[in-house]
Formats: sequence, C-alpha cells, structure tokens
Amino acid sequence: MTKVIKLIVENDKNELSIHDFVGNMITVGRATTNDLVLDERNISRHHFQLELVDSRIVITDSGSYNSTFVNDREINEPTEIFIGDIISAGDYNIYIEEDDENSVLKTTPLAVETTISVVTTKIAEDNLLLAKNNYIGGKVFPLTTNETVIGSHASADVYIFGPDIPALHSKIIFDGNMYLLVKGDYQGDYSLVVNDMEINSVDLRNGDEITIGNFLFEFIEKGEEYDPTPYQAIAEETRKEKLRRDMESNQIKSIRDDEVLEIEEEVTDIKPIVMQPPAKSKSINLIPIIIAFAIAFAVAGFFIFTHFKG
Repeated sequence: MTKVIKLIVENDKNELSIHDFVGNMITVGRATTNDLVLDERNISRHHFQLELVDSRIVITDSGSYNSTFVNDREINEPTEIFIGDIISAGDYNIYIEEDDENSVLKTTPLAVETTISVVTTKIAEDNLLLAKNNYIGGKVFPLTTNETVIGSHASADVYIFGPDIPALHSKIIFDGNMYLLVKGDYQGDYSLVVNDMEINSVDLRNGDEITIGNFLFEFIEKGEEYDPTPYQAIAEETRKEKLRRDMESNQIKSIRDDEVLEIEEEVTDIKPIVMQPPAKSKSINLIPIIIAFAIAFAVAGFFIFTHFKG
C-alpha cells in the first residue's frame, strides 16, 4: 500500500485546498520546483520541508526569511511533529492529516517498490540540472530563466545546504545560446568542480557532472533522456537512515517536548500560598499612662489653687 500524507492549506482568506503526497519528502515554498507551491510574497522560495521516516514526521525550516512555526512555536532545527499539528508559514496555515484508507505515514518495502516501479526514463522538456546524490537525489531543477542561482540562501533557485556551501555559490547564465556556469566569488574559499576539474567558469554540455560540496548534479539538455529513479531511491534511504540516527541520539527534538516543558515552567512559576499564623496581640501596659495623667492632673490643680488663693 502506497503511503499518502494529506496537507490541508488555509490561506489568509480562509480558503482551503487539499494536497495529497506520495513519498517521504515534501518541499514547500514559492519556487515552482517545490512539491507544494505557496505563491504569497511572504513565503520564501524554499520555506520548509517535511520528511517521513517509519511512522514519524520531521519538519525543517529551509532558512526562510519569515520563519516556520508549529503550534505557534518557531522551528529553528529539525523537529518531530504529529498528525493534528498546525504549521504556519507566512499567511498560510497547513494542517497535517493521514489518508483515511492508510494507517500509514510508515514506510514499507512495498511502498518504496511501488513508487520506484512507476518511474521511467524521461525526456527533458527544458534544459535542467539533475541531482544525483545526497538528500535531494533525483530532484530536477529546470533552467527556464536567464540566470539560475545555486547556494544555501533560501532565495536560491537551486537550494542546497551544507557547511561548505555559501549563500551564493555559483550561477548558471544563459546568453541566448550557451549555458555558462560561473563561480559566485572567484576569491571565495570553496570549490566548483565540473567533470573532476576545478573551474571558475565553463560552458556546459549535455552530461557534464557538476560537484558542489557534497552534492553532485548532471546537466541535461532539452530533448535528452534521463532517469531520476536510482537517485531517488538512494536519496530516500539516505534521508531515512540519517533521521533514524538523529532520533536515536536525541538530536531531533519533538514539538511535544516544548509543550511539556512549557507546562512544567508554568507549574514551577505558580507559587504556593502559605498561610501565615495570625499575629500575636500585644498587651499594653497602662500603668505609665495612668501615672502620667495623675501627675498632669496634680500640677494643673496646684496652679489653679495658687491662682485663686492669690
């Protein structure tokens, strides 16, 4: 049985749309290369992604400008979320549901095999980059504009993330005839490799392999055949294994952990009311007061007697 996850998207006009996805990774953003495209301006080109492994869902913000929130909590690192949680991005609320006929969100060999069997060799409708490894293996990036930016910035057309990937790593520039790949910063301390040779710029030809950090791409010309299937299978298994390791080592926290912590903090902040014992009544010594009144009365009487006698 194929695994299906359902995303219900609500925009700022309270209009709802339902999107069903099959697979283990869903990318969301304004760029048309995403699995779920949200076209408001307050959505980054690559806003966030959902990854599914076994029966668990992990959300990761893709360096978005306006951040990603789950149940009103900002997501700053990969975080496990659950059916029923609400994802907020820009003007959108996104609700996660399971397909009613599947108890899934759980990967099975049958689901993977079914997905792979339906993918066949394709003919490129545009010039494109085909990712051949890492977590984006099998993903296709059409080159439909005069300039395609590659880098770790959320606005990049080809968004890739890694410690050795700068915000603007390189560009592919189309001059009307050729596709020129150029390094973003010739003085930058990072490499751009084409067909195992480090370069600053090169005209691309069909089949050229481009290495950027730990990522490998192939340039495919329009009308040529390509097959993303083997790279999709490798990427899926790579993502699943990494997620399993991170979960086992508690590197990925749960959104529920934040909720429990918040409740505990609220409970800690509530100070118990301690009943104070009633104050002891103090006895007043009246003797000094009586003596003072007696002296004052005697002095006053003496002055009055003296006055009348005189």
